[in-house]
Amino acid sequence: MSFIRIIILIGVCIGLGLPKMALKAQASSCLTLGDALQKASTLNLQVMMANARLEQAIARIAQAQSDLLPHLEGVASGGRQTSDLRAEGIQFPGIGTHIGPYNNFDARGRVTIALFDPSAFERFQAAKKGENLSQAELEKTREDVLALVAELYVDAQRKQQTVKLLKTLLDRDQMAYQLSQDGYVEGTGTLLDTNKFKSDLDQTRYLYNQAQFQAQDALLDLEAALQMPLGEPLLFLDDNVLMKILENNADINFNNVDNADMVLAASQVEASKADQKTAIADFLPKVSGSADYGRSGESPDHGSNTYFVGLQATVPLWEGGAQQAHLKEVKGEIKEAEENLQDVSQQEEVNIAKARVAIKEAEYLREAKAQEKKTAQRSLRIAFHAQEIGSGTVLELMQAKADLAVAEDEYNEAQVTWIMAHIDLLHAEGKLRALTKNGDYT
Repeated sequence: MSFIRIIILIGVCIGLGLPKMALKAQASSCLTLGDALQKASTLNLQVMMANARLEQAIARIAQAQSDLLPHLEGVASGGRQTSDLRAEGIQFPGIGTHIGPYNNFDARGRVTIALFDPSAFERFQAAKKGENLSQAELEKTREDVLALVAELYVDAQRKQQTVKLLKTLLDRDQMAYQLSQDGYVEGTGTLLDTNKFKSDLDQTRYLYNQAQFQAQDALLDLEAALQMPLGEPLLFLDDNVLMKILENNADINFNNVDNADMVLAASQVEASKADQKTAIADFLPKVSGSADYGRSGESPDHGSNTYFVGLQATVPLWEGGAQQAHLKEVKGEIKEAEENLQDVSQQEEVNIAKARVAIKEAEYLREAKAQEKKTAQRSLRIAFHAQEIGSGTVLELMQAKADLAVAEDEYNEAQVTWIMAHIDLLHAEGKLRALTKNGDYT
């Protein structure tokens, strides 16, 4: 194949590809990492479920509070019956023991109120601690979802970049194979060379097809996490504003950091202590008052108004050891929760330190890969110039483009490592959610 034919072929391929690329870009939805985090903070199914659990905890507070408030009820009964006085221990000589049938009627309103019920009061306090625990679980879910979505986003973005890289390498190998065929036909090449180039082309084509499938899978995972239409093309864009915020955050040393895991662990300790107070209160006496008023007699027309006012005190003495066992159980839960809080605190200190080290390493790697990309760009310009003056070949130019694509891909990998190190730092510090609370990353 002559040099002129190769140039024409490249021009035709580019000319046909540009409209398709433009049309594809128009049909794709643009998405930045900041957009993905914003969507995840409001739309994710796990967050909705955590919100539902928080509503349940609030409802449990009202249920527990009801034991401390007056209870009102109305009771009415009526019937016709017979009785035997001997069942009541009444027996008179010469008088029959069987009475009736006779009518009876009773209708009254009753109010009952707990005057002293420490167990009910502690259950109410424990329910409020349960709300705090559910709130902490919600915040942890939000933080974890944001970290996961960030990981899914950069993974999908990297796999699309890998497809782009392999497409460039595939074009290079396709051209090399075609030139080797022309050389073999013209007698300037060997069949061995042609077979080698064919093998390289097949391997690159396999990697390219595999990368396309992996990119599609990663895209579906991201869209599912964001509850977006599955299979919709996405165009990943850089978010310079978010990148600057990540960089500025890494320069701040937060004191007494409390991330979502630590808050959740602390809330679990408080909830366990509240359960212990409830278990202790079960050993204390309870005092309640009740009163009723209503009409009692043969019927509503043949009866009289009656009332009852009284107090009731109950003292738990022995319930088969259930209360003692329950108290022992909650003491064990407190110890477990306190040890978990200490462990989580230590882990987060380690995670913060690791994230800061990873950021420094990623910065050095990114600088090195940026320099390699500049070198590849210069090499491409030299190859263009050599081709223009006739001292270079089209294959050398294509190889220079492939080298630049590899350098750009390695820089992108370093950039992703840098971003994820910052995301890990924010997650460990408990500051990731703050990026999306106001919708403007402030």
